[in-house]
Amino acid sequence: MSVGAIVPLINDFLVIKGDPALTIGAPVPEGRTKVVVLEFWATWCGPCLQSIPHLSELQRKFKDVDVTIVGATNEQDEGKIRDFVKEKDMDYTVVIDKAQTLNTKVFKPSGARGIPFAAVIVNNKIEFSGHPMDPQFEKTLNEAAAKATSTRKEPVALPLITHTYDELMQMRPKELRQILNDRGIRSVGCSEKGDFAKLILDTCVKTQYYKQE
Repeated sequence: MSVGAIVPLINDFLVIKGDPALTIGAPVPEGRTKVVVLEFWATWCGPCLQSIPHLSELQRKFKDVDVTIVGATNEQDEGKIRDFVKEKDMDYTVVIDKAQTLNTKVFKPSGARGIPFAAVIVNNKIEFSGHPMDPQFEKTLNEAAAKATSTRKEPVALPLITHTYDELMQMRPKELRQILNDRGIRSVGCSEKGDFAKLILDTCVKTQYYKQE
């Protein structure tokens, strides 16, 4: 498929690494920007192997925005691919194109003549198609990622502890331990209820703690 083409809904591939519910070409909710890099590769392809570290680095770089790098192979040996992904430390999504749908609906229509071949897809529209080591590939991806919806989850404020010592002593030891655990405070050395209550007074009272959802 050429630049400007719309990628159809495709979900009949086998996910070897990544979100098993992955779908390519699915409708994108209004107000969101979703970026997918679809790279075609094979275990026997030398240039493909050279691009693996680069793609892994890019996926880590864009971990906080809606950018998914997908490596698609036509090779059907699931065990071989799983071992290869682990051996090469492929730090991005990898799928087997079981039904050859990615090949027939994206790769062939693009006019690609070999692998590795990559397409940068923004809200299901192809913005780049070509070699993943082409400088224009990363330029297009950087520009798209800058507009991608953030996936970073904001920390959630835990309830502020305002209890007095006497109020804490009325709680069960399990509840006191939970207050500390939720805030990442180790209670090593605490054996009596009073020990937990004193530690909470020393570390938690009137201090705002957060947890990451």
